[in-house]
Parts: sequence; C-alpha cells; structure tokens
Amino acid sequence: MNLFKIGLFVCLFLYAFLGYAQVRVDSVKQLSPIEVSSSRLTKFSSGNKTETLDSTLLNRYSARNLADLLSNESQVFIKSYGLGSLATTSFRGAGASHTAVLWNGFNLQSPMNGLLDMSLVPVNFLNEVKLQYGGAGALWGSGAVGGTIHLNNSATFNKGISVMANTSLGSFSDKQEQVSIEISKKRIISSVKLFDHDAKNNFPFINTAQYGKPEQKQSNAELKQYGFLQENYFKINLRQKINTRFWYQHSDRNIPPSMTQNVNVSNQKDESFRVTTEWERKGEKLQSIFRSAYFDENLLYSDSLINLRSKSRTNVFITEAENRFSITKFDLINIGINNTYSRANTKDYTSDPKQNRTAVFASYKIHSTKNTWNSVLSARQEFINNKAVPFTTSLGLEGQLLKYFVVKANAAQHYRIPTFNDLYWAQGGNPDLKPEKGWSEEASLIHKHAYKAFSWELGATVFNRNIDNWIIWLPNEYGIWTPENVLKVWSRGTEYKLKLNYLLGNFKVQLSGMYNYVLSTNQKSTTVNDASLNKQLIYVPVQNGQGNATISYKGTSLSYTQIYTGYRYTLSDNTEYLKPYTIGNLSIAQLFSLKTSKIKVYATLNNIWQEAYQVIAYYAMPLLNYQVGLTFYFNQPNGNTGL
Repeated sequence: MNLFKIGLFVCLFLYAFLGYAQVRVDSVKQLSPIEVSSSRLTKFSSGNKTETLDSTLLNRYSARNLADLLSNESQVFIKSYGLGSLATTSFRGAGASHTAVLWNGFNLQSPMNGLLDMSLVPVNFLNEVKLQYGGAGALWGSGAVGGTIHLNNSATFNKGISVMANTSLGSFSDKQEQVSIEISKKRIISSVKLFDHDAKNNFPFINTAQYGKPEQKQSNAELKQYGFLQENYFKINLRQKINTRFWYQHSDRNIPPSMTQNVNVSNQKDESFRVTTEWERKGEKLQSIFRSAYFDENLLYSDSLINLRSKSRTNVFITEAENRFSITKFDLINIGINNTYSRANTKDYTSDPKQNRTAVFASYKIHSTKNTWNSVLSARQEFINNKAVPFTTSLGLEGQLLKYFVVKANAAQHYRIPTFNDLYWAQGGNPDLKPEKGWSEEASLIHKHAYKAFSWELGATVFNRNIDNWIIWLPNEYGIWTPENVLKVWSRGTEYKLKLNYLLGNFKVQLSGMYNYVLSTNQKSTTVNDASLNKQLIYVPVQNGQGNATISYKGTSLSYTQIYTGYRYTLSDNTEYLKPYTIGNLSIAQLFSLKTSKIKVYATLNNIWQEAYQVIAYYAMPLLNYQVGLTFYFNQPNGNTGL
C-alpha cells in the first residue's frame, strides 16, 4: 500500500508538471485520431466467430477483474474457486490450458501449467477485449485450441491530458482505487494506470458438505493486490511508430478452505514484471512490424500447517517480426517469424528446464472487389529445441449473403505442447509426452438489420472439435500420478446470440441474450472398463446462457443481467454433479457532465436472488453482495504548442 501511494504521488506530480507546462487552453486544434493496435486478428481470422466487449462494458467493469467480465458478459465459461481465488476459462468444452491469452500479441500462458489466472487481470488496465472462438493454432501457435482472448491497449494521439480516478467500496471489506493519467501530444503519448485492491472476502455461506447445512463465514480469504501499467507511444514520422509498455503487479492472497476442510492457512503470492516494445512501419506497399517482450513471473505458495514453502519463477523472452504486402488489389499476404524462449526454476522439478520455440507463419487473404467476400489460408510450422511439432493450417471464408446476412465458415488444425509441469514434475513428470493435436470446424450465420429507431443482430454458430493425445494425469503401477497422452476428446455444439437496440433521442434500450449447448465427451478408454467413455467432461456445462437489459436516458443507466449455468459433472463417470444455478445482477449509474470533466456515481448488486451455488464442488460462493463507487474523468485538450 505504501508503494502504491508513493508511486501514485510521484506520477501525479510528474504528469501534472509535464502536461500543464506544454498546454495552452486559448487555442485548441484537434487532429484526426490515430489508433495504435494490432490487426492480425481483424485481417486474418476470416470464418472464426469473434466477439468484442465494447468500451461501455469495460467501463462498467473497471473496478473488477477479467474473470468477472467474461463470466457475466461472454459465452466463455469461467471456473472460479471463489472471490479472489483462481479463475480459469473453458471455450466450447476445452480445458483451461486450451485458451491462448494474448496481451497486445504476446502470449501470457504460463510455461509451467499453461494457464493464466483471470482473477489477476484488472479490467481497468485494458482498452479492448476481443474473443476469438475455435482453433487458431496457425495464427497464434500452441494453446489456441478452444479459443483465444485478445487483451489490447491503444491510444489516440493529440488528445490532450486525460485523468481518471475511481474509488469503490463493497461487501466483505472490499476496497479499491484506480487512477489513470495520460498525456497525448501530436507525436508522443505517455500514460500510467495504477490500482490497489484490499478485501477480506469473509462472506457468509451455507455449508452443504456438513451435517445440518450450517451457515458459516468464509475464512482465510484475505486479498491484497496492487500494480501499475506504464505506456509510451512515439510517432517517429508519418509512416513509423514505436511503443513501449511496462506492467508490474503484486498479489498476496490467502487460499480459503473448501467446505470439507475444517481449517486452511495456505497463502499464495504472485508477482509479475512484463515489458514489451513494438515498432511498426506502414509503407505504400509494405507494412512491417517488429515486437519483443520479457516476462518475469514469480509465485510463492506456503502452508504453515504442513511446513510447506514452494517457490517458482519463470522467464519468457519473445521476439516476433512480420511483414504484410499485396501482390494485387484483391489480396493481402502476411509472413512472420516468432521465437519464444522459456525457462523455469523450482525445487519441484527434476531440473531447471529451458525451451526454445521458433515458428514460421504465413497467411494469404483474397477478397472481392467490394470486399463483401474474403477467404484466408494460414499455415504455421513450429520447432521446439530444433524438433518440429505438428504443422498447422486453417482455411476461413466469410461474406455477405443476400442483403442482411453474413455467413462464416472455418476449418483449422490446432495443437498444444506439454507444459513444464507435465514434462519435468519431480514426482511423475513424463518427458516423452507428445503434443495434443486435432481439428476444429465451425459455421455461423449472422443477420443484421436496422429499421427506424430499431437495430438488431441475430447469430447462430455450429462447431465441432476433435483433440487427440489429450494429456491426463493418471496413477501408474506404483501409485504415482503421471501425465499420459491418453484421451481423445470430441466437442460439438451450438451457440446463439441476440442483440436488440432501440434509440430515440436520449432514450436508449439494449437487450441481449446468449445461449450455449456443448457436448464434450471422452472417446477413448483410459483403462479396462473405463466408465468415463462417451461421458461429458467434468466441469463442462451442457447448457448455459445469459440475458441482459440496459436502459439509459441522458446520464442515467440501469442494467440487469441474468445468468444460467446448467449441470456440471464432478466425476468422470458422470455419477455426481452440481445442480444448475441462476444469478441476477443489477447495476445503476449516474453521470454528471461538467465543463472539462465528468463524475460518475454507480452501484452494483450481485446475486440479488440470494442463490446458494457452487462453480467448483465444495468451494463457496457469496450470496447477495454489493459494490458502490465514484469515478472522476477529466480531459484538457492540447493547444498549438508541444510535441
């Protein structure tokens, strides 16, 4: 907390000094905004279902984490162990390690376990969240099997000085502060975002695992987090730009007991340093991009009851270059190379593993005269320590059908390499594991139309995915758990989405609904008389859906979200399961506009129907809880002076 306050004071002082020293308010001239963002997703993902969580949603969830945003506002299932605890993703019945998470093009998946904890990603650090459903190994490499989450930062040149400050209070002693400051000139942008979060998370719950189902309070669930993101953008000339980013974050959280435990005193500390830079040149015929990153991740897990203290550290170095050009006016070609070097250090491994991955990738896009139809063929060959892994390709097609319909189709190969835990764990690691691999296919039909004050969008997607060599940990003849390439998993299903907007003057109504039907079954026996054969994978709901209604008038908005999650099996033979649950969340906000600033007051009620539920068996979730807050926005446009 002291570090946060000191850093905040220094940043405020420096930004105020630098900004006001260069601003004249008597003459304002705004240039056309220039967005700084990656575009491989938008240009070469034809046929894939994609979804953008817009700025309105990011603003509404600015005091929450990425797990909350995805759980409430997307078709991604979030497996959560409770408030402030581990939260991972499942796209279309795949595992958590089958989700690639890219931060401005850099993969954040841990080389140790292949995961990224969504509860550790603050939404206020992000300008854009995009979801790409289905396999995309040819574009993004290992892990892009079920889907890909794109976390992007962007900035607009010559915007002036912008300040955002937020403070909020919530149930169970939850306290948060966020501050962001940006100075945007004609050729230079510099910004900093900071956050601090404390919570006791001592919520009451019904313990269904104990006799009589007593009401208890969650224990050992305290949480302390803080961090900052510093960004710089430089426009070298009209054709060249460069940016740098530094993301530091610290998390100290206790691990609460499950309902079957009497006491738990475990603690986990996470600390991460992430540094990236990107150079881009846009010529008349050639666009070149070079980016590099260094990630330093530290984790300390301790349990004083059993005298356990486990420390691990990973270092990842990423360099990537790509070039885009056209041969004719009907095509676009992208060719690139990526090198990712990873190493890990922990006493739980037999050695300190190192891994060097080099990938060559290319995409060829062809489109019609008016760009109403396009198709993309992509390919990728990756080498791990000079040994080739499965060659992957994808073919996508999308375009206008009749006047108000868009059709999409995609077929893709995908793969996932074994993690360091799979290969080198001291008690059971298997260095002979093969990469998981397979195919996925999908097709979508989207209808969009607008009539007078109404506009709507309806979408339906069918998908199929097969994964061979799925890695599963099983006990060997000595009773030691070890990973094996055993399972063959078949996932298939349908997804539906509806959006309806009504706009009349300052009055706006938005209605949306989403529904998923997913079957994800094991198609191969692991043992003789395997009861899991042809059964649904554990913690993959067959059905889930969401509905949202938002009404806004001038500066006032009211939003209600209803979430349904169906049965989830907790044993591989499907003999035990968790019951479905339905959660309702209500939020209200009032925005007051002043001359150069705005103030927003907001309140959120979560689980208003007091639903007692579990996402993971025997891990408690809170009943009714709230969050109230106040956000201050300020923007001072540039004058004629300055860079």
